[in-house]
Amino acid sequence: MRRANLLVAGFVCASCLSPSAPSQPSVDVLAYLIGDAALWPRVGNHGQNQIVDRARKEICWTKYANPRRFECWRWDDAYVYHAVDHALDGDINDSYSFTDGRWMPRYLPDAATAAAPWSLDVAQNRITWFDPSCVIDPVRSHIFPYRLRAWIERGVDGGGNIGTRDTLILEYEPYDPASPAPKQRERYSFGLRAGWYRWERAGIVDLFNRVGGPATPMNRSVWCAP
Repeated sequence: MRRANLLVAGFVCASCLSPSAPSQPSVDVLAYLIGDAALWPRVGNHGQNQIVDRARKEICWTKYANPRRFECWRWDDAYVYHAVDHALDGDINDSYSFTDGRWMPRYLPDAATAAAPWSLDVAQNRITWFDPSCVIDPVRSHIFPYRLRAWIERGVDGGGNIGTRDTLILEYEPYDPASPAPKQRERYSFGLRAGWYRWERAGIVDLFNRVGGPATPMNRSVWCAP
């Protein structure tokens, strides 16, 4: 579903609130990331299934009813991390992972809004690109900085079987510090106790908000990332 524009990067500047020891009212983002089992799998613009492994502290989504196409995130007490994307544009068998991978705080300030979001600049991150044989592509593996913003929106109508519920919004924007031109920003929407139901980029909206479709398992044998 996503991207990975080839970028070059530079100086590190990472700032965020302390998610592991919140000093103000906060919410555990897992309440938004992990949806009730009764609301999965889902269909919409494509089929998507949620797979949660609490022992690994990992959540994955298989996409397009294809066990080889998945995206996985992991968590600890401080952050949620982007682990691997194996569902790239063009339906190819390549995949990638991030060396830093911080994706959002585990505990998001309850007061975070679109006007005053949590934010993080992951400036020293590198992308590691794997071909279908799990060989690292040195040309497509390089410095890959990105910025993040996250907040809670109250009473959002997610449509379908999501209905109206509080929603966690995550914005992701890769950038090149050598160029002021803005890059394409992605936005993810996660309903409280419903999980991921919407993704958008550059005016394209991808919805998977109706219960139904196959409970596609994940083919972990094709996973190349750590």
